[in-house]
Amino acid sequence: TWKTVGSKAGSSRSQEESNIQTERSYLQFIQIENKNTLFDLPCSSSVTRKFYDKPLDSKCFNVGAWDELFVRVGRNDKLIWNDNWSVADGTASFFMFPADKRVPSRWSPQGTFFVTAADHNMVEEFDISPGEKYLVTYSKPKPRDPNGLWLKIFDVRTGTAIVGLNNVDVADSPQWPLIIRWAGGKDDEFFAILSKNKTVSVFETKKFNLLGNAPLLLDDVIDISWSPTQAVLAILLKASGKQPVKVVLLQFPNNVKLAEKDLTAILGDCKMHWQSNGDYLAVNTCGGFEFFRIKEEGIPTDSLKVDKKILAFAWEPSGHRFAVIYGDEPNLSVSFYSMKTPGKVTELTTLSNRQADALFWSPKGNRIVLAGLKEGNLEFFDVDQLAQISPVANVVANQVAWNQSGKYVATVFTSPQEKIDSDCHSEPDDPRESLTIWSSDGKRLFVHQCQFPIIQLDWRTHGGIIDDDMLKKQ
Repeated sequence: TWKTVGSKAGSSRSQEESNIQTERSYLQFIQIENKNTLFDLPCSSSVTRKFYDKPLDSKCFNVGAWDELFVRVGRNDKLIWNDNWSVADGTASFFMFPADKRVPSRWSPQGTFFVTAADHNMVEEFDISPGEKYLVTYSKPKPRDPNGLWLKIFDVRTGTAIVGLNNVDVADSPQWPLIIRWAGGKDDEFFAILSKNKTVSVFETKKFNLLGNAPLLLDDVIDISWSPTQAVLAILLKASGKQPVKVVLLQFPNNVKLAEKDLTAILGDCKMHWQSNGDYLAVNTCGGFEFFRIKEEGIPTDSLKVDKKILAFAWEPSGHRFAVIYGDEPNLSVSFYSMKTPGKVTELTTLSNRQADALFWSPKGNRIVLAGLKEGNLEFFDVDQLAQISPVANVVANQVAWNQSGKYVATVFTSPQEKIDSDCHSEPDDPRESLTIWSSDGKRLFVHQCQFPIIQLDWRTHGGIIDDDMLKKQ
């Protein structure tokens, strides 16, 4: 059941309440009353383990879990783990089970849970907060049912619904997946919503109230992005008249302005890139980059001009280096830079004439895959030594993913669900229906041929509530 603020449970909103909704420029969460707990998840348990009733020392959830990935193949989900991967026979240890084609499956942010839907008519999408405390579910709004809840937030530990948004608010809401934007870190204390009218509202999760009881006093917001590690929100403001594009950094819950910067020398659409530790923020357009040194006193900034078209940018995870692909095809260049020296962006090296259109850093840093997915080329590169490790050609893939240990790289060719629905025909040994595992130095270790097209791939991450026990067993 649910309860509307200021009205009786189950009743529709009055005309006066509808007028208030028209006037205000933010979404209002409705408290949900729960008569029964939907499910019970002990804090030391994994959804996957509970579903299959496997003991803690099972191969799937012990040693193999550190090199475990998920793929959706046709209408089934597979959990595959490392059990002496070998190119010779292509066999793999895995669980396979039916999937709801309408809802994607995925690992939770810290790898504690594997979340999937089983014929759930009311959920079309879902998300889990960075600290894994909250589950957000989404279903397509139904304007004819003003009291129906199209978005709900659940407590993961208890399975109870806490708050939701009803169809009265849908006109002002952004589209999935950009509805709920969680602050960084594992506390899950705040989240922000950028509405269709370009206002920003920040909420706290103790009572799910709007901080300050009003949206932020900022107009013409282009985009927002939280630091991955703390409650610092970066906001891009649209140029207006003589005022150029501006970046503002705010810290919550007190809405303290940490820094702001006019991007006077840059034209074009801006994009924001946080380094994984929240040490740096890069803002780029077609003319170059502006860097914010978040952890240094006063948050100083540095600029880097790039006079050619920028195709890709990527930070080294937990590091001070970044890579940029730029130029005009087919003559593309890849440059590596360092932020280690205060007040200076140092160029480390530039690789010319590269067929690369995407960058994939190892989670451990130091190595990167320069991927030319259009041409089927991979280049494994050692950034510490600034030297090529291994080039690989004729790779049929449109997705490249490292596992968290930095030991393995997976490549697959994923197809959209719509294509599977319209055509389930499969050719024997079709390379577009195979999963390939590579070592960090570009050696092909394992090829797993599937019987149907692959729709999703996701490595399991670690850092969740079950990993301490698992570590003791290694």
